[in-house]
Amino acid sequence: MSGLAHINKVILPFSSIEYVYKRLREAGAEGVECVALWAGSISANTFEVRNTIIPAQTAYKIEMGLLYSVDGEELHRINEWLYRNSMTLIAQIHSHPSEAYHSDTDDRYPIIAVNGGVSIVIPDFAFGEFSLASWAVYRLSLKNGWIQLKETEVLSLIQIVR
Repeated sequence: MSGLAHINKVILPFSSIEYVYKRLREAGAEGVECVALWAGSISANTFEVRNTIIPAQTAYKIEMGLLYSVDGEELHRINEWLYRNSMTLIAQIHSHPSEAYHSDTDDRYPIIAVNGGVSIVIPDFAFGEFSLASWAVYRLSLKNGWIQLKETEVLSLIQIVR
């Protein structure tokens, strides 16, 4: 297998979405971005999200826009936690102040850097109602970079459970 490229279904609890939206909105109220991570376990071609991680991060407002950073020590702490708990990361999720798209910074400095990893951008600091159709969802191809999924592909990949 090549990383997460074989995953064709992500089981995502709605409570994980609610938690991420809450944290993105809190940051958005301050006018900054925030990143969250979804971790879980793999069984055959299915990934089940079991935990939402909000890494310690620094948010920046700079002349060219907004960004967040997660330092190496925090990434190391998260990797140790994943190992101890027999989990892996499937997705990074962050917000933009307006439209959802993968910026050049998102392309160049992902936390998820494994083949088949998922990057989700939520528009309007997540202040809108939840809708998978509003998300910009990308998968990493080590050969072709970040590829945006069509709405039908997103709906096929992500299975929300309540």
